[in-house]
Amino acid sequence: MQSQTADVFALRLAHSGALVAYRIQPNPDIPKDWNVIPFPINPRYTKQGTLDGTVGFDERGKVADPDYQGTRERGEYSYFKPREAYALKRRIQRDQQRLHSYYDSVSTETHAPDPTAQRAGRVLGGAIGTDAAPTQKRETTDSATGQGFSRRDLVNTYVWTAAGGFFAETTETTDVVSETTSGSYSLSGSVGTSFQLAGIGISAQLDASVGGGMTATHARGKEATRSFGLNVEVNPARNLQRYDQDRKPVFDQDGQPVKVPGKVDAYRFLSFYLGEDSEHFDSFFHKVVDPIWLAIGNDPNAAALRQARQSDRKPPCWRVLHRVTFVSRVLPAVPPADAPPLEKAMRQVDVESNYELIRRLDPYVKGATTSLPELAEATRSALAAQLPDLLPHAADVTGFLAQYYGVDA
Repeated sequence: MQSQTADVFALRLAHSGALVAYRIQPNPDIPKDWNVIPFPINPRYTKQGTLDGTVGFDERGKVADPDYQGTRERGEYSYFKPREAYALKRRIQRDQQRLHSYYDSVSTETHAPDPTAQRAGRVLGGAIGTDAAPTQKRETTDSATGQGFSRRDLVNTYVWTAAGGFFAETTETTDVVSETTSGSYSLSGSVGTSFQLAGIGISAQLDASVGGGMTATHARGKEATRSFGLNVEVNPARNLQRYDQDRKPVFDQDGQPVKVPGKVDAYRFLSFYLGEDSEHFDSFFHKVVDPIWLAIGNDPNAAALRQARQSDRKPPCWRVLHRVTFVSRVLPAVPPADAPPLEKAMRQVDVESNYELIRRLDPYVKGATTSLPELAEATRSALAAQLPDLLPHAADVTGFLAQYYGVDA
């Protein structure tokens, strides 16, 4: 949480002294202060230690986290929310296109006509039978500058595998970020009248609470060597091998390591930086933070957050969140009786996880990821040629391929 000291100035007319307005200005002699307030996350929102609400396998199949007891059925739990992730990514792309179009349509050149006036002239010319648009040529705006300023929200794509570690698939940067500081101050005073109405004296008292704020926009200058970005580091344990009671590694009859069923061997996720918005204030207090801890917690951090909860003003905040879109776990060598049919079929053809199946199909389907029908057709063709035993489950295979590649329905 960032705090700043500001001074309140009264603006008055020089000739009469009449009050015009109050103005908040940051105090140049007192620097900004950063306060780190740790808080527990609402376990029903996302929970550390479980990507998708599952914590492993047992002889009956998936073992659900206590806060996600419905994970034996298909659904979105904890960080695993692909629908929300891709909807948010599409919204960011639409906003970037809208802002980029806006910046391209505005000219900062005082000697050239505005593009909006040019378009209006062409519409008018079409109505009267001539071209009424200005004929003066306009220098084209720097597209790179417009692109940099139109990207206010960021989304990065990452992949982690037990075999290869952490890999950044796509990363984005922005050239501009905004910060808003809000506050309030109180005014009080009393005045008395010098007249009477029907023998009754009149006096009045004034108490007022006034709010205000400041917004600072930080832009990358030409002399800067780097833009604003989001850096993510992931380093979970990559060892999937089973160990016996004496902590010795277990191998099968062919000398290959025996893996622990239920361990994650690959996952894919999106990390988001969302610019300032009052909606993020509501999301934090109503969704992200643990509501019981916030409401009745005796922790000084809980008290500090309760004090910072300005629900009447809802100051805009930036937000960072992570959403997992694909999770692959090592399947047991002998699936339980109630295991999904696809998992049983995969073990029969010696495929030990969804990610291993993706690696086998990737050369045949990675060029058909522009639409779901195209991916479904490529998946059926690849299964028919490479793994015909899995062809009856083509729809389920297409489903998790779509999650991995980010293909919308």
